[in-house]
Formats: sequence, structure tokens, C-alpha cells
Amino acid sequence: MNVWAISDLHLSFARPERRERYAARWRDHAAKIERSWREVVAPADVVLLPGDLSMARNHRELQPDLEWLGRLPGTKVLGPGNHDRWFNGVEAIRPLLRRSIVAVGGDALAVRGLVVCGTAGIPTPSWDPSASDQLAIDREAELLQRALDQAAAIRDDPAQPLYVLRHFPPFDIHGRAGPWVEQMERARATACVYGHLHLPSQWAMAVQGTVRGVRYACVAADAIGFRPLRIDAFDLPSD
Repeated sequence: MNVWAISDLHLSFARPERRERYAARWRDHAAKIERSWREVVAPADVVLLPGDLSMARNHRELQPDLEWLGRLPGTKVLGPGNHDRWFNGVEAIRPLLRRSIVAVGGDALAVRGLVVCGTAGIPTPSWDPSASDQLAIDREAELLQRALDQAAAIRDDPAQPLYVLRHFPPFDIHGRAGPWVEQMERARATACVYGHLHLPSQWAMAVQGTVRGVRYACVAADAIGFRPLRIDAFDLPSD
């Protein structure tokens, strides 16, 4: 079983938009993703999607995007992103999901022998936080800790793989860690996948690879060539 990740699909089948106005690489991006996905992802695999799945404004507009995703192979694990305006709480969206799609949002799930948790996150400030900044940081840290605590409760042992979905990068633009990095280290997370970054200059600065025991990967769709990135490979039993 392989674990893949890709974020920032920015689907919009209900209200088609020309994403190539942002950059030429976005032309026909959904078709690129589907073609590459079907080439590499097997039905038994898990695909992590940390945010910005759809540009839908509500649950009705979301339906064709979920239909498209549901037809693709693998078990898909969604997390929220800043453009996912339809994501009005994980409990509200779970009834909408197709059979092969699950979601996390401030909580944790067991998925095919793995444990997955996550939040949308917030931008990691590169300046001394103001009082309002600190309040947002504290709220995010509390939400992530709740998700990590749930993950610990369902984790069989510390060696069981634990993946954290976080839309915003956990480090600032200078590579300095936000407080959530220490939280993931204490939880002995296997890896954290994130997105949100869409400029080559941002990709060059993004923290990737293993840092103090946790692996990090920027998996924004355009950063990885609109092709799911393999994070791990396991020989694990199904749930």
C-alpha cells in the first residue's frame, strides 16, 4: 500500500473558471491530475489532500467535485484549506462524502492501518505576534492538540504511522518553526503534508524533508507537477 499526497486541486466543475489566468501551468489542470493519478494510485492506496480541494461556495456546488474525486482510485483523506468555503465543520461535510472519501478537521481517523489527523492551520508569522496574532496562534495550537490527542488515543503504538494534514506551511518564510512543529514532534508524527504555496520562489524556500524526526512535504498540486507525490509505502492490513 502506498501513501500519496496532493493538495490545492482547486476544482470548480459547477462553476468552471480559467485558472490559467494565474499561470499557464494551470491550463486543464484537473485533466492533468486525473491522468497522473490513475497512472500511479492503486485502489488499496491512501491519498492525503491537505486543503483547497474545491472552489465551491456551498455544498450544492461541491457535488460535481466530489463526484470527480470519488471516481478516482484510492481512499482519499480530505483536510480543509483557506479556499474551502464549503467546509463548514467536519461533522457537517462527512454525510456528503462519497464512499472512498473521508475527512479530518481538528480530529483524527484510522485509515487502512494508518492514523491521520489535521487542521487547516494558520500562516506561521515571521514577526513578533501581536495580541490578536497570539490569540489566533493559541486557538490553532489548541485545535491541533485536540487532533493529536485523538490520534494518540486511536494509535496502537508509537510506531504506527501518523500523518498530519495542514494546509498552511508549519514554518514561516524564513524556515522558522511555528509552535505546531513542536506539537507534532512531541506526538511523534511520521509526516506532515501541506500546500498553499504557488510560486516557485516559495517552493524553493519551503521546509521539506526530515526535521527532528518529522518529515515535511509541500504537496501543492502545481509544486509537484499535478501528480500525486508518494510519501510512504507499507505492507499493512486493511482496516
